[in-house]
Amino acid sequence: MDNSNQLRKRLLAALRKADYDYGLISDGDRILVGLSGGKDSLALLDLLSVYRKFPGKNFALTAIHLDFGFPAVDFSPVEEYVHALGIDYIPYEAKEVYGILDENRNPKTGLLPCSICSRMRKAIVNKAANRLGFSKVAFAHHMDDAIETLFLNMAYGGRIATFEPKMFLENAKIEFIRPLIYVREQQISRYVKAMGLPIAKNSCGNDKKTQREFMKAFLSSLYGKIPDAHNNFASMLSNSDSFQLFFERFGAHPASGIEVKRCVTAKDMLDVAKVGKKTDTPDDFDGGQAIYYLLRCQGEPKAYLKAWEKEDFSVSIRYFEKVEDVPEKSLFHLLDVFEKNLSMRHVPREISYLGERNADVFASFGYHRDGDKLVKTITKALKI
Repeated sequence: MDNSNQLRKRLLAALRKADYDYGLISDGDRILVGLSGGKDSLALLDLLSVYRKFPGKNFALTAIHLDFGFPAVDFSPVEEYVHALGIDYIPYEAKEVYGILDENRNPKTGLLPCSICSRMRKAIVNKAANRLGFSKVAFAHHMDDAIETLFLNMAYGGRIATFEPKMFLENAKIEFIRPLIYVREQQISRYVKAMGLPIAKNSCGNDKKTQREFMKAFLSSLYGKIPDAHNNFASMLSNSDSFQLFFERFGAHPASGIEVKRCVTAKDMLDVAKVGKKTDTPDDFDGGQAIYYLLRCQGEPKAYLKAWEKEDFSVSIRYFEKVEDVPEKSLFHLLDVFEKNLSMRHVPREISYLGERNADVFASFGYHRDGDKLVKTITKALKI
């Protein structure tokens, strides 16, 4: 028992640090915890049940288990454990999911499509939280998950990205938090074993056969050869001072004085405001779903576009603003860089312009009229 107590203290310290660093939990919160029955979600629920007793952390917990219609497993031990903690338990049926996944099963490998499952899971969690009146949802992702996601996005998606410890979905009005972000998977495994938590068997046929499992094995091998690699990767995720990549110069043509870049700084957004005047302002820059691309000529902001990337990989452009007398070839360059950036992340994808201002530029750049919008489909990614 001493061993389990020491493990709990270390994990609670990591949870508390994540809470303080990212402002995850406030006094009076009502938190919905996604409970799969696996080791991670059980450890999260157990630790949060203790953390809510800390000073200034008087929050309410409810566990929700999403039933997607996968082959049945005995979930009763997990449910009993939740009730023993004094936490409300909600079984939420969405059994249509398995049928949809089965219809889209890979004919060669026989595996279910993880990407579709992930998107549907998020959508159903949003729907359940809204229906039940929760605005904050806790997931059990840990640091190893974050690093694996980073490498998966680099290897398979052509982008440097991972999930955030705290993320607010404006459309759903829901905040996702990940209190175990500073915890390692091996710590969770030891804790669950020491505490004797009742793990429910995973009935997904993809278990241990996914790209994530490959990446997990790859990183484990790397850590064996470079012991400091894990800590360095963990530090890297928040080390903004040493983030040096091509994107700051991609789209810049010094000889012509034309520069296009995705907006990532406050200065970029101030330049957007200069172009947009009253149509769009930095206050509208949420950084979560909206993306901005800015055109500068001779250092002066001349045009920008604002778009939203959707879960189905389509892109919706809402604003395309320019100052007077901007050469059309410069505007074409803005669209070209924008499309090339998208093509490096995922193709095919459809781009739609929903506005009317400066629509002639899109029409001249290969977009065709489809009802009340202009549409173009990118079908070939940039190859290096």
